[in-house]
Amino acid sequence: MSMRKRNIIIIVILLIAAGSYAAYNLTKKPEPKYTTAKVVRGEVLQTVSATGTVEAETKLDLRFVNAGKIEEINVRVGDDIKEGKVLAKLDTDQLESQLTKAKANLNAAIANLNKLLEGATYEDIRVSETAVENAQIALSNAQINLVDTKISAEKDVANTQASIANAQVSLNSANQNLVNIEISNENNLNQDYDDAWDTLSASLLIAYNSLDTNQTVLNDDDAQDTLSVLNIQYLNNSSQSKTTASNSYDSTKDYIDNIGADLTHENIDQALLDLKNTLENIKTTLNDTSNVLSATITSSKLSQAELDILKSNISTARTNTNTAATSITTSRQNISTQKVTNQTNLDSAQASVNSAISSLNLAEQSLAAVQAAADTKINSAENAIKSAEGSLKQAQGQLALKKARPRSTDVSLYRAQVQEAQASIELIQDQMGDSILVAPQDGMIVEINSEVGEIASSTTIFLSIIATDNFEIKSNISEVDIAKVKIGDEVEITFDAFGMDKIFKGKITEIDPAQTEISGVIYYKITATFIGNAEVVKPGMTANLDIMTAKRDNTLMIPFQALKEKNDQKYTQILEDGIAKDVFVEVGLRGDVNLEITNGLTEGQLVIIFVEE
Repeated sequence: MSMRKRNIIIIVILLIAAGSYAAYNLTKKPEPKYTTAKVVRGEVLQTVSATGTVEAETKLDLRFVNAGKIEEINVRVGDDIKEGKVLAKLDTDQLESQLTKAKANLNAAIANLNKLLEGATYEDIRVSETAVENAQIALSNAQINLVDTKISAEKDVANTQASIANAQVSLNSANQNLVNIEISNENNLNQDYDDAWDTLSASLLIAYNSLDTNQTVLNDDDAQDTLSVLNIQYLNNSSQSKTTASNSYDSTKDYIDNIGADLTHENIDQALLDLKNTLENIKTTLNDTSNVLSATITSSKLSQAELDILKSNISTARTNTNTAATSITTSRQNISTQKVTNQTNLDSAQASVNSAISSLNLAEQSLAAVQAAADTKINSAENAIKSAEGSLKQAQGQLALKKARPRSTDVSLYRAQVQEAQASIELIQDQMGDSILVAPQDGMIVEINSEVGEIASSTTIFLSIIATDNFEIKSNISEVDIAKVKIGDEVEITFDAFGMDKIFKGKITEIDPAQTEISGVIYYKITATFIGNAEVVKPGMTANLDIMTAKRDNTLMIPFQALKEKNDQKYTQILEDGIAKDVFVEVGLRGDVNLEITNGLTEGQLVIIFVEE
């Protein structure tokens, strides 16, 4: 080997080696860089954050005891009030008028009592004697009126009973006419159906003959070579319509044969309809065959005379079929017309019966009314006698009473009337007191629902008061977090109005078990109360809540980012001598930032939270 070739080989080997080294350096992966955190002991804190609204813990809704027009309102929304302040008044003009009337009634009751105690005057006694005389005259007139009333009532009843007898005769006549009409209707309709059956038989024979003629023409041996040669589609149409007509005829004939032993009107109606349709199908196939013959030419086998005979046969069949169809239609129309006529006659006869029944009912009702009126008049006349007797006894009693000394029971009655009048005055005075609305405690006006001049209702809240020294916060917690929250949990509270540096303390005092749906998400309402001084807080303020739901002190913990999961087992990676190792762990409390580790790690170990390749 020459020196030159040896040098070339050496150079090539060196180049290959250099290329391999360069390729190795380009494809070699850099060492990974780990971001770690030390396993330490500390506090793991779990919180639930929410927003809420400040509300008064106690709220009083006030309303007037009675309805009335509002005369004055002495407060406005936002006013601080003291117990006993007059908040509003109702108009008492009507009550004052009632009070005046009640006082007048009391004076009248007192005067009546005094009059009773003093006894009747001569003039009073004479008035009572005149009343007795008038009552005796009224009784005599009532007795005479009773006799006259009975005579008149008996006459009215007799006339009405005669009207009932006449109405019954008319009803009997109308019922007999209805029976006659029903018999006549049945006979006429049966005759039409008998005629229709004869028409069915004759028309069915025509249908058969027409189909037979159609078949004979189409099967004519001499015409086969040139049949419909000018338009073969006519022959196809004729073949299809012939099949349809034949099937329709067979079905109709079978039906007519089957009903021969049961010729009900319904069966004959159906047979007429079926045969009508069959004849229409036959007319169609005869028309198609006529078209076939018009497209047929003469030949050595088929002369013009023979072709004309075939056309004439089809024309005759078409005429016969049309005649049969017209007969069927006429039979159906005759039946339909007879049914209408029958119904018209029946309706007219029935209307006459109904009219007679109505007349009889009216006559009977009239009798009942006349009898009732007679009874009423007699009862009224008898009651007039009883009333006159009662009036006479009352007048006699009043006369005896005025002549006698006052009874103790009468004195008690009049004294009771005096007491009743006094009670009415006291009731009205109480109502006037109820027209004034007074504050039952210290607080703030937060709502007024009416204005001066409006009508206040006893069932509608007029105004609302809240206590200004005891507030609470209402908030909604999502279903995801509600299981973490429990009554007694501490709460840190901040307000946008005071800045995030001013923190108030509180605790959870109530968790509503009922759900609330907001925009498709399930929430549960909780209540937090303040611990300590919260005088600067106002109702309606928006509060930010951090609820301390769980805490672990002096426990091993790692950041959330260090925890991983594989095959439903939780693990983390620790860094030992620059090498990452998987370590399975058990997790306790999941805090807001860190996780409690109950098993698998020791304090001081480095856990990997991020790897940069």
